[in-house]
Formats: sequence, C-alpha cells, structure tokens
Amino acid sequence: MKPHVLSRQLGLGLIELLIAIALGLMIVGAMMSVLFSTRSTSLAQSGFSQLQDDQRLALTMLTNTIQASGYFPNPLTSTYTTELPANATFVNAGQGVAGTTGGAAPGDTLIIRYEEGTADGTLDCNGAVNGTGANLVVVNTFSVDASGNLTCSVNGATARALAGSVQNFQVLYGVAANGKASVVRYITASSMTTTNWKNVISVRVTLTFTNPLAGQAGQPATLAPITQIIPLLSRI
Repeated sequence: MKPHVLSRQLGLGLIELLIAIALGLMIVGAMMSVLFSTRSTSLAQSGFSQLQDDQRLALTMLTNTIQASGYFPNPLTSTYTTELPANATFVNAGQGVAGTTGGAAPGDTLIIRYEEGTADGTLDCNGAVNGTGANLVVVNTFSVDASGNLTCSVNGATARALAGSVQNFQVLYGVAANGKASVVRYITASSMTTTNWKNVISVRVTLTFTNPLAGQAGQPATLAPITQIIPLLSRI
C-alpha cells in the first residue's frame, strides 16, 4: 500500500507581504486623497455660499437705506427745513447723507438720515421701525469693525453686524451742479464742501471682501472690489 503524504501549506513570503502592504497603502492613500479633496471642495463651496449671502445682504441694506435718505412724511404740510434741520453732522437743512473718510482699511463711514412716519413702515438699517406715536428722525451710521463686519448704528446705539468678511468700505458722493440732475464728479467725504453736500444726488459704495480660499496656493487675500452706485430717491 502506497503511503499517503500530507502536503504542508506554506505561508506568505516576505516579498508577497511587502507587496500586499504597498498595495494597501496605495489604496488607503487614494481614499484619503479623495476624502481631503471632497472636504476641501465642500468647505470652499460653503465659504463662497456665505460670502454671497454677505455680499447680497450688505448691498441690499446699503441700497435701501441710501435710497431713503432725505425722506420725510407729509411734504404737503411739512418742509425739509423743519423736518431735517442742519446740525453738526448734516451741515445743510434737508441733507440726507454725510460721512467721514477713513483712508486705509477698514475704510470710510457713511451716515444716512431720514424721518420715519408713524405708520409709513419705514425701516432703519437694522430692519426695525422706530417711529411709534410720533415722527422720528433716524440716523443710520455704517462702518466696518475690527472683525471685518459691516455694521450699522441707529441714533448712536450700539452698532450691529450686518455682514461679515468685509475688509474695506469706500464711499464717494456723486455731486451735481446746482439745479442739474446728473453727477459732475464723485468726491470723498474729506474733500466735500457745504455746497457739495447740498448737491449730492447719488452715493458710490465699494466693498472689498475676504477671499474664502485665502491661504491656498495662488489665491489672493481679498476678492475684486464690488462697486455700486445708488441714487438718492429724494433727489430724483
């Protein structure tokens, strides 16, 4: 009878083991690369989505508030001289815009005033109604704080943040010749005269926002500035 010979099962050799480890590392590396790429894309999309919201809100609040400058209710029974008198900030009666020039970032300050009626639904820059029971002059002050927020203070109260990621806020005032309806030139607040303030018919705002991809290779710290020219409806 032929004897039965048992075959011995051999384990992995060193070469096979090294190849298996190398293949495993390659697969794990590829998966990690996909994971980090997906995460980076998600963060970038989230950053740009937040940026678009900030841009939209900033321009909407600036536009709505600037367009209301110089407004007062009941022009048939009231005049701008009595409703919006001259003072230290607004050097002309009826003047609805003023400001200061900040030069370097975070930039300028823009001041807008108008009068809210008791039931006309006029909102301030923070979205609130202030005129309750009597007409009230509302002064809205826009500026950018140290944290990069476009803020607005109403009648000297604590400023509230409207939009983030703002690095610079520049304001120019469109001045028309006396009795004219078109802008002759745009001037900074520091270069304005009493007569210039009387003849402002539009405001040119420029906002510079932080780049959500700042810090990545080839990416600038800020995006291209956004400029918008906003007419004063009280002067149309």
